[in-house]
Amino acid sequence: MSKIDNATDQKRETLSLVTPVTAETNQRLLDWLPASVLVPYLITAIALALAYGSSFLLVDVMRSAGFQASAAGGVVSAGTIATLVGAIFAGRLAEYTGILPLVAVSSLVMAAAMTSFALVGTGGLAFAYTGGVLLGFGWAVCYTLAPIQLIDRLKPSARLEALTLLSGSQMLGIGGSAPLGHFIADQIGDPGAAYAFYAVFCVVAAVFAMFVQTRLKRQPQLSARAVALSVPTSLSILRGKTVLPVIMMGIGACTFAGLSTFQSIYAASRGLSPNVFFLTFTVTTVALRFSLASMIGKLPLGRLALALFVTTLIGIGLLVLNSGSALLYVVASVLFAVGYGLTYSTLNAMVVNLAGDRGLSIAVASQVFALAYFAGSFGFPYFGGILIAAHGIDVAMLVMAGLVAINIAIISQTVWRPM
Repeated sequence: MSKIDNATDQKRETLSLVTPVTAETNQRLLDWLPASVLVPYLITAIALALAYGSSFLLVDVMRSAGFQASAAGGVVSAGTIATLVGAIFAGRLAEYTGILPLVAVSSLVMAAAMTSFALVGTGGLAFAYTGGVLLGFGWAVCYTLAPIQLIDRLKPSARLEALTLLSGSQMLGIGGSAPLGHFIADQIGDPGAAYAFYAVFCVVAAVFAMFVQTRLKRQPQLSARAVALSVPTSLSILRGKTVLPVIMMGIGACTFAGLSTFQSIYAASRGLSPNVFFLTFTVTTVALRFSLASMIGKLPLGRLALALFVTTLIGIGLLVLNSGSALLYVVASVLFAVGYGLTYSTLNAMVVNLAGDRGLSIAVASQVFALAYFAGSFGFPYFGGILIAAHGIDVAMLVMAGLVAINIAIISQTVWRPM
């Protein structure tokens, strides 16, 4: 590596580690984004989340093309690896292109993924695996970088509300993807037809991203800093108090992934339908994120997180105690949705605000936080499956409840001894 390259890397690390967010800097930031920026930004998030959620339709497409439904699992696994790679390198790519131009390109990558899935019936498994890799990489880049555009332009007091609206838009897209896809497939008579529509959604998202880019050029933002993840910048976040929201998100993601992945096993053990959980969770979470976004932005982050974790624990506890009551199943699902549904945006706001107060890179803090979420989401189902095979679903549920209790213990320390 040349001396110039070394100097450039050192400059990036210095910018990431020593760029304090002063009171004067915060004063220049916005209390809120104009509707002409925020609305198309949220529409972009919904469109891309619809495409990401379309992975739930893969089984139908594979069967229609004459393949075993189990082949969809291999495609999802390939997408998982691509997701982790995309999340790690998103920041480094953004340094060369800018965040929103990269989001636009990644939207087109996701459009290519949708097109590949649509062609599985004529092109075979190669198209399915290609689609899985492209979808995983494109979604990781968009998901990891999308919050940074909001964080870098808003005052700390406004970030939680904006992040809640963003996560609500993403949940709306993911939750509505399968029903919309099934409706399109039923109308046209081809399961792969839905992917053609989703490809168009992704192209529209790319156009909207570039539209937002032109509007954001007129808005104030934090001073330029390195976005790329590196060992020094990542370790700077994983030291001191900033690591706590990262840990709590990783643990929280484990509980959500566990309940989602093994919900059919749990429901079968109680003679219930897992669709009740997924429908209740999606509707409750989306409704909460959109209706309470303006209110929760005014609450202390630590106490809010504590209340959310306690509610999550009560929800899981009721699931454990439920012997087969459909009503209790709905109540428990609502409580879990209330608790977990607002956790991501709350902890995300917490980690970036802590990083800003300590002169650390806010962009890197947000990316490390997203990686913790991916690690918990993708990692726990493997261990949960082993646990269920050895001891049954009830033990696995108790372990998930124990994980939430750990989060309660962590956040309780920060509430009584502020970070």
